[in-house]
Amino acid sequence: MSFQRCNRLLSTINRPLNVLFFGSDQFSSHSLKGLDELKRQGSKIAQIQLVTRSPKWCGRQNSILKYPPIVEVARELGLREPLVCDSRQDLVDLSEVVKDEHYNLIVAVSFGKLIPSELINAVPFALNVHPSLLPRYKGASPIQHALLNGDKTTGVTVQTLHPSKFDQGSIVAQTRALNIDELLSKGTVSRFEDDTPRATAILMDQLGIEGSRLLQKVIAQELYTKIKNNTTDTIEPSYAPKITTEMKHIDWNSHDAATLVRRLAVLGPLFTYKNTCHKRKDTASIMKRVILHEFHIASRHPQQLQEPGNFTFDQETSDLLVKCKGPYCIQVSKIQFEGYKVENATQFMTSLRKRCGKTMAEQRLFL
Repeated sequence: MSFQRCNRLLSTINRPLNVLFFGSDQFSSHSLKGLDELKRQGSKIAQIQLVTRSPKWCGRQNSILKYPPIVEVARELGLREPLVCDSRQDLVDLSEVVKDEHYNLIVAVSFGKLIPSELINAVPFALNVHPSLLPRYKGASPIQHALLNGDKTTGVTVQTLHPSKFDQGSIVAQTRALNIDELLSKGTVSRFEDDTPRATAILMDQLGIEGSRLLQKVIAQELYTKIKNNTTDTIEPSYAPKITTEMKHIDWNSHDAATLVRRLAVLGPLFTYKNTCHKRKDTASIMKRVILHEFHIASRHPQQLQEPGNFTFDQETSDLLVKCKGPYCIQVSKIQFEGYKVENATQFMTSLRKRCGKTMAEQRLFL
């Protein structure tokens, strides 16, 4: 630590904090609310300035300008209009704001960008709230990986910000190990987009609440001034990389029914492929994407479904039954053929010959 930064650190202790808060989503919104609560109580925090990402145009023909969820929360709290930073240079330029406004604490929570060393070194303290018990699940998607791996417990960590790497700071405080099933039973308290996977949304909310409480404790007890070490011997290190589109691809030979149902709850709709044949007989088959929007583990397994990926229409339920790895099938109620709208299984089967050609339609196999 530089002599100048050490002097700033000593002069800041026991003074109300001016907080530069970096966040974007529902998880980070809870920490912002927690800081605002401390501010209203009067002694620990003097002011809060939100820094977030730019809004994005989305929807049909890019007709809707969508702001990060935390922006609405900041306005509801009566905070000043957020600053917007998208590039590293934008963040470095905030060093002047830090000097002019006398900020002495940076808190970054699900911001999505590395806070540069120039900015970290401009303040005495810099913290991050991370939704896992570090060093387990360092990386961009700890919530999703905890759910995908079927973990029984998870938690939240407050750490210092590392000047050049994500999730490599010193651990300041951690929650106890929290039971994931108990967290999921509590449901959501925030507003989420309709396409946000249910389990992911709940854990974002509930861990956000736990993280807010932990951050309040760290600030109220000034634990950020008493850091002793950055290791946890009882937790095995692991990495939680960013969720990719390919992770939603079904491998019928590797994924059993329970795994697919869990992935649907964590990642949202999953996809597979179906061979189709062009009207010209001399052309090769073409694979078309098929998205499975709603399904659950089926209660029965027709004998004709022998190979993983085999599917059939079930007259009793009017759903598709698809054979997975192992003894069970999934029962699909909402499905989408590439280039068409979401439909039910009856509509899917009625249109299969037209979309795939006679020969390929008779091959009841997803790839």
